[in-house]
Amino acid sequence: MTKKRSRWLVAGVGVLAAAVVAAFSSGLVRHGPAMGAGVAAQLACAGVFLMNRDVAEVKARDVERLNPLTAMFDLTVDRTARTVTASLFGLTSRSAYYRPGIGCTLTEGTSTYELDRQVQGLETMTLQSRTGLWPEGDDVDVEASSAGVDRTALLAAVNAAFDDPTPQKGIDTRAIVVVHDGRIVAERYAPGFDRDSRFLGWSMSKSVTGALIGMLVEDGRLNLDAPAPVPEWREPGDPRAAITLRNMLNMASGLSFAEQYLPGDDSTVMLFESEDMGGYAALRPLIHPPGTSWSYSSGTTNMLSRIVRDATGGSLKSVYEYARQRLFEPAGMTSAVFQPDGSGVPIGSSFLYATARDWARFGQLFLGEGEINGQRLLSKEWVAFSREPLAFDPMRHYGAQFWLNEGNASAGHAPMLDRCPADMYMARGHNAQILAIVPSKRTVIVRLGWTADGHTFDENGVFSGILAAVEKR
Repeated sequence: MTKKRSRWLVAGVGVLAAAVVAAFSSGLVRHGPAMGAGVAAQLACAGVFLMNRDVAEVKARDVERLNPLTAMFDLTVDRTARTVTASLFGLTSRSAYYRPGIGCTLTEGTSTYELDRQVQGLETMTLQSRTGLWPEGDDVDVEASSAGVDRTALLAAVNAAFDDPTPQKGIDTRAIVVVHDGRIVAERYAPGFDRDSRFLGWSMSKSVTGALIGMLVEDGRLNLDAPAPVPEWREPGDPRAAITLRNMLNMASGLSFAEQYLPGDDSTVMLFESEDMGGYAALRPLIHPPGTSWSYSSGTTNMLSRIVRDATGGSLKSVYEYARQRLFEPAGMTSAVFQPDGSGVPIGSSFLYATARDWARFGQLFLGEGEINGQRLLSKEWVAFSREPLAFDPMRHYGAQFWLNEGNASAGHAPMLDRCPADMYMARGHNAQILAIVPSKRTVIVRLGWTADGHTFDENGVFSGILAAVEKR
């Protein structure tokens, strides 16, 4: 390479770097305060009112560890008004409003009066304690349920999940539940949390949204391979009209959507600045033919959630009643709270809260090929579809709103967890929320916590240790 070409290359890289910095800086200035305040208010509101935690503890352990931007905001709790407000030097503020049984919603653009009107006449769930062995009830007898399990090795593997040698305690495992042959065989919680504590699933919520779509398909209300019922795509000649529910479930809609979680990108503007999240995502342009290119998108799942709302009657009341009657109550997931946006749509990509045991119940539903508590809630065919890799994806790492561990050795793609079985599939969320379903081991593993950026939870080591122990003897 000549010196002249080298100088041009260096100059080009410099220009590109400057453009990236400028774009980020622009997003930070224009969207950073709104994003930071929205995140802080939303998390703190749920932490205080839904999880019954102290606001100072939520700020220190959740809000400040999530992002340097969110750490800057002060939090004010008004228990009478059921609000939490995040503010920065009095220059900017955002508030989240709590509705019992519904959770917290950012109030920008929607008054609390309007939010209360959305839930008039709605019968919400309450966390129930039931007799009988889990999952039908809440009793657990680990000794009676542990035939064939090496309990010493199992407890060692579970305890390893709570090891945190980092000075900042950045791994922060808060709950582990292990289910084998349909019964809980191990369970542990960090101090301050217990079996009745609700945990945010982040993107594990996507798998639940996918299940609700499956139920509506099997109830005859939706068609998997028909054009997706998205109002914004109905204009004649709109190429997005070709997108199907199958494409969307597979994260293969072909729509543009930036999922970097930076101020001003699609994901954060949608989640923390938009009243109608599904509507925001529906306006993204098509950049690939549907069903030909994989791209992870929280926007796609929030469109799916809006489709669930519309297919069940078009109101927050109708979608919550459907989810309660069709999924949560039959599965025994009575702690589940799916927080909605201002338009009355559950935030299907990110904001389902449930106890660790109820997350495990959702996993048991899929391990049971759609059956739980003696009831069939999904067909075997839908469960198989959920874990079927995409034909055009050489990595073979995603199905329908579930992550896969299959890998593709012939194409040089290792499994996500190479020490765990290839048939493992997972619901996964930020901060290392993981629900792992392992049919070959007849096992479900739930790990919940708040692993901070820059730290890594050793899921490969912990999960492989658990799986080795459940069938060691």
